[in-house]
Amino acid sequence: EAKMMFEKLAKYIGSNTERLLTRTDGQYVFRVIKNRVYYMSETIAKLCPTCDQKLLIGAGVLVGKITHNQHFHINITSLPLLEQFALHKIWLTKSGEQHFLYGNDIVRSHIAKMSDGIPDNAGVVIFNDQDGAVGFGVMTKAGVDAIRSEFGAKIVIHQADVAEYL
Repeated sequence: EAKMMFEKLAKYIGSNTERLLTRTDGQYVFRVIKNRVYYMSETIAKLCPTCDQKLLIGAGVLVGKITHNQHFHINITSLPLLEQFALHKIWLTKSGEQHFLYGNDIVRSHIAKMSDGIPDNAGVVIFNDQDGAVGFGVMTKAGVDAIRSEFGAKIVIHQADVAEYL
C-alpha cells in the first residue's frame, strides 16, 4: 500500500515525498483508516488507537483512498500538499479555469503559462491566474509539444478540482 501511494504522489511531487515525512515542524506520518490514507502529525497518529475504530471517521489530511482493486486514487483534499511540493505547474486563463472547474479536460487555448520541462504523462497541479491551486491532472503531451500544439488540442486530463466540494 505504501509503495503504491508513494509512486502516485511522486508523479506529482517527485522526490519531495521524502520532505513530507521529514519536516522541521515535527514528525509526520501516513496512516490507513478504513481504506483511506491520511497524512497527520505523529502525535495525532499516536492518539488514533485510543479511539474506537468503528467510530473513527478520519484524522489529519485525507490524501486518497485505496480501491477494492488495490489501486490508489489521490483525493482533492490533498491539494494543499501537492500545491506546496509540486514539480510541474500550469496556469489557466479565466475561461480555462471555469472550463476546468466544470470537470472538463484542459485544451491548449486555456493555458496561460506552464513550468518548463514537463514530461509526457506527468502529474501537474493546475493554478488559476491569481496563483491559487484549483486542481490537478495528467499531461497528454510533453511541455514543449503542448506549446506547439493546435489551440484545440487536449493537453491535460482532468483528475480532480476544487469544485468537487460544491
